[in-house]
Amino acid sequence: MRERATAPAMALALALGVAACGGGPEANVINQYFTALRANDTNTLTSFATVQFDQKVDDYKIVSVGPETRTPATLPDLVAKQAQLEADLAKNTRDARAWGNDLDVYPKLDQVRTAEQKGAKIPPALEPIHQKWSAFNDKDRELKKAVADAKAAVEREKRIATLSLGQLEDLETLKGDVVTKDVDINITVAGQMKPYVMTMRKYDVAGATGTRLVSRWVVFGLTPKG
Repeated sequence: MRERATAPAMALALALGVAACGGGPEANVINQYFTALRANDTNTLTSFATVQFDQKVDDYKIVSVGPETRTPATLPDLVAKQAQLEADLAKNTRDARAWGNDLDVYPKLDQVRTAEQKGAKIPPALEPIHQKWSAFNDKDRELKKAVADAKAAVEREKRIATLSLGQLEDLETLKGDVVTKDVDINITVAGQMKPYVMTMRKYDVAGATGTRLVSRWVVFGLTPKG
């Protein structure tokens, strides 16, 4: 496994250095978050947070820190799901092509296509061909949407994992846990204090040798407490 020095990786080293000075990981991350926010430092903010706060913050105070919760890291499963959907889509395309090219089917399918293009009624004798052709097309649209959704899910998870772990070549195969905790924060905006919940996430995963990788907390959510 090789790791390239990137902005997230350097920011990770900085965050760990700050943590060593005391104050706890929650306070360090939250202080860094609001410091970057006040300075309008988007580069720093996006190096460890997936959400921004669109109001000017007068003050903030940590009220309480919730317990850590652990769930299995989902990226390997998301990648496997995407691969399976892509394989299903390719198979549906092959099956449709093989069926449509059959000498007994092709002339009838050509008539169905022509009727569809003209908006004409499908003759009853061609309805079985029409139904099967429609089924292939429906499945094609369904699988293409599923593939697009799966790709988006993989990219979202990879981005968050990269913020926590840095750039890793084998990121998609790392196994372990996703650790999450909620921090209650009072945020003062325009003189009014309102309670919020900041959700933090980090990845407790191991490399190919079984060694646990260094990771940091990422700001994953910031929502009003209701």
